[in-house]
Amino acid sequence: MRIGFIGAGRVGFTMGKYLKLSGLEVTGYYSRNPKHAEEAATFTDTSFYKDAYKLIDESDAIILTVSDGAISEVFSEIKSYAGLAGKIVCHTSGSLASSVFTDTEYQVYGYSIHPIYAISDRYESYKEFSNAYLTIEGDEKYLDELTLLLRGAGLKIAKMSGDEKTRYHAACVMASNLVCGMYGAAVGTLISCGFDKDTAESMLSELFKANALGIVEKGLTNQLTGPIDRNDVSTVTAHLATLDAEQKKLYVEASKQVLSIAKEKNPDTDYTEMEKILNNLK
Repeated sequence: MRIGFIGAGRVGFTMGKYLKLSGLEVTGYYSRNPKHAEEAATFTDTSFYKDAYKLIDESDAIILTVSDGAISEVFSEIKSYAGLAGKIVCHTSGSLASSVFTDTEYQVYGYSIHPIYAISDRYESYKEFSNAYLTIEGDEKYLDELTLLLRGAGLKIAKMSGDEKTRYHAACVMASNLVCGMYGAAVGTLISCGFDKDTAESMLSELFKANALGIVEKGLTNQLTGPIDRNDVSTVTAHLATLDAEQKKLYVEASKQVLSIAKEKNPDTDYTEMEKILNNLK
């Protein structure tokens, strides 16, 4: 299967490089910014296309690695091209389903393939891409073939329903972007204790890394520590008394999730008082 990319940002660079190194046939790149497409083609040792239609002609599958907001717009520009008929069209959005590839003059087979992976560097992220989990949904015709193709490239794949894409993406955000918010709140709280920003971040870095690694390696319940796990009502009460309204709200909502994990870990512990504190806070 010959795979072409429309869009040459971090995702396009990373997926193209990884798939090419895994032995798949990557035709090359087209982008509205020709310089980006040329750079991606050079980086992946593939072809640079000045014409999107030529890329389509020379590819069996086209992956749109553009921003979520641009997917429908880009597809509208190519969907009436006869050369697209019978081909596979994919996007890599976490929140959008394959149903964006509808209302076409010719039959195309649409898929969403989303990597649950923080692609932060267009030149480096491919090196750890095999650690990513990818979800796929779309037309039944090539769903199994695409799944086997990606698994053959060493990637972990899970099929899902397009109806659940937005809810699924919210879960991904909770585990990644929203963690940044929680970490930022912790840094801010330390700054309010009198530490400067650099010191605060340095103080928390190893704690954060060790906890994240522990969750991955040991699982949530085994990694859980802290006052809620210990059912230390007095400490949690004292924490809440020192926090401002916004910090307190964040602490309580996160603590409710932690409490559900603690109950699973310690089924014989009576968390009634802890539950009252977290649920009755005004």
